[in-house]
Amino acid sequence: MPIVTQVQVRQPAKHDLVGRSFVVAGVGAGFEGTIGLRLLDGRGRELAAGFAQSAGGMAGVGEFTSRLEMAAPPRNGARVTLQAFGDNPGLPDEGPAPGFDLVEVPLIVFSDLRGWLLYRIAAGDTLTSIRRDLRPFTRATVAQIVAANPRIADPDVIRVGWRLRVPQLD
Repeated sequence: MPIVTQVQVRQPAKHDLVGRSFVVAGVGAGFEGTIGLRLLDGRGRELAAGFAQSAGGMAGVGEFTSRLEMAAPPRNGARVTLQAFGDNPGLPDEGPAPGFDLVEVPLIVFSDLRGWLLYRIAAGDTLTSIRRDLRPFTRATVAQIVAANPRIADPDVIRVGWRLRVPQLD
């Protein structure tokens, strides 16, 4: 009887902002209920690694949660990839690497992130004026606001009604 693994990451979501340390949660299964976790930089280098135990146990799909922490996080606004997979403790020729049912989630790192503000763009706003208006709440630069919002293709073109994430940085 073949058993199929399944891994779904529910948190963080695609393009979420994460700090030096963050929680990974979802549902899944892996070898003896173990879900493998890795965080890779843009060049594929490992920034953090860990695992979670699925509440489903040895063969059942169940909830999991774990915390990943980067010893040396990349620059603020860097794009990274979270990998979650059914753990593969196998032999060199046994199963795919890094594990079964690989799921990848693109994330954006701000190492000293406390959270973020949601800002709705109004007529006449520019990224510079938004940064200036929010200065009492955050030290985020225009470049960091752009990095936190993948929908901004050109910093000179923002649209009324858009909601922007403005990182709250220490």
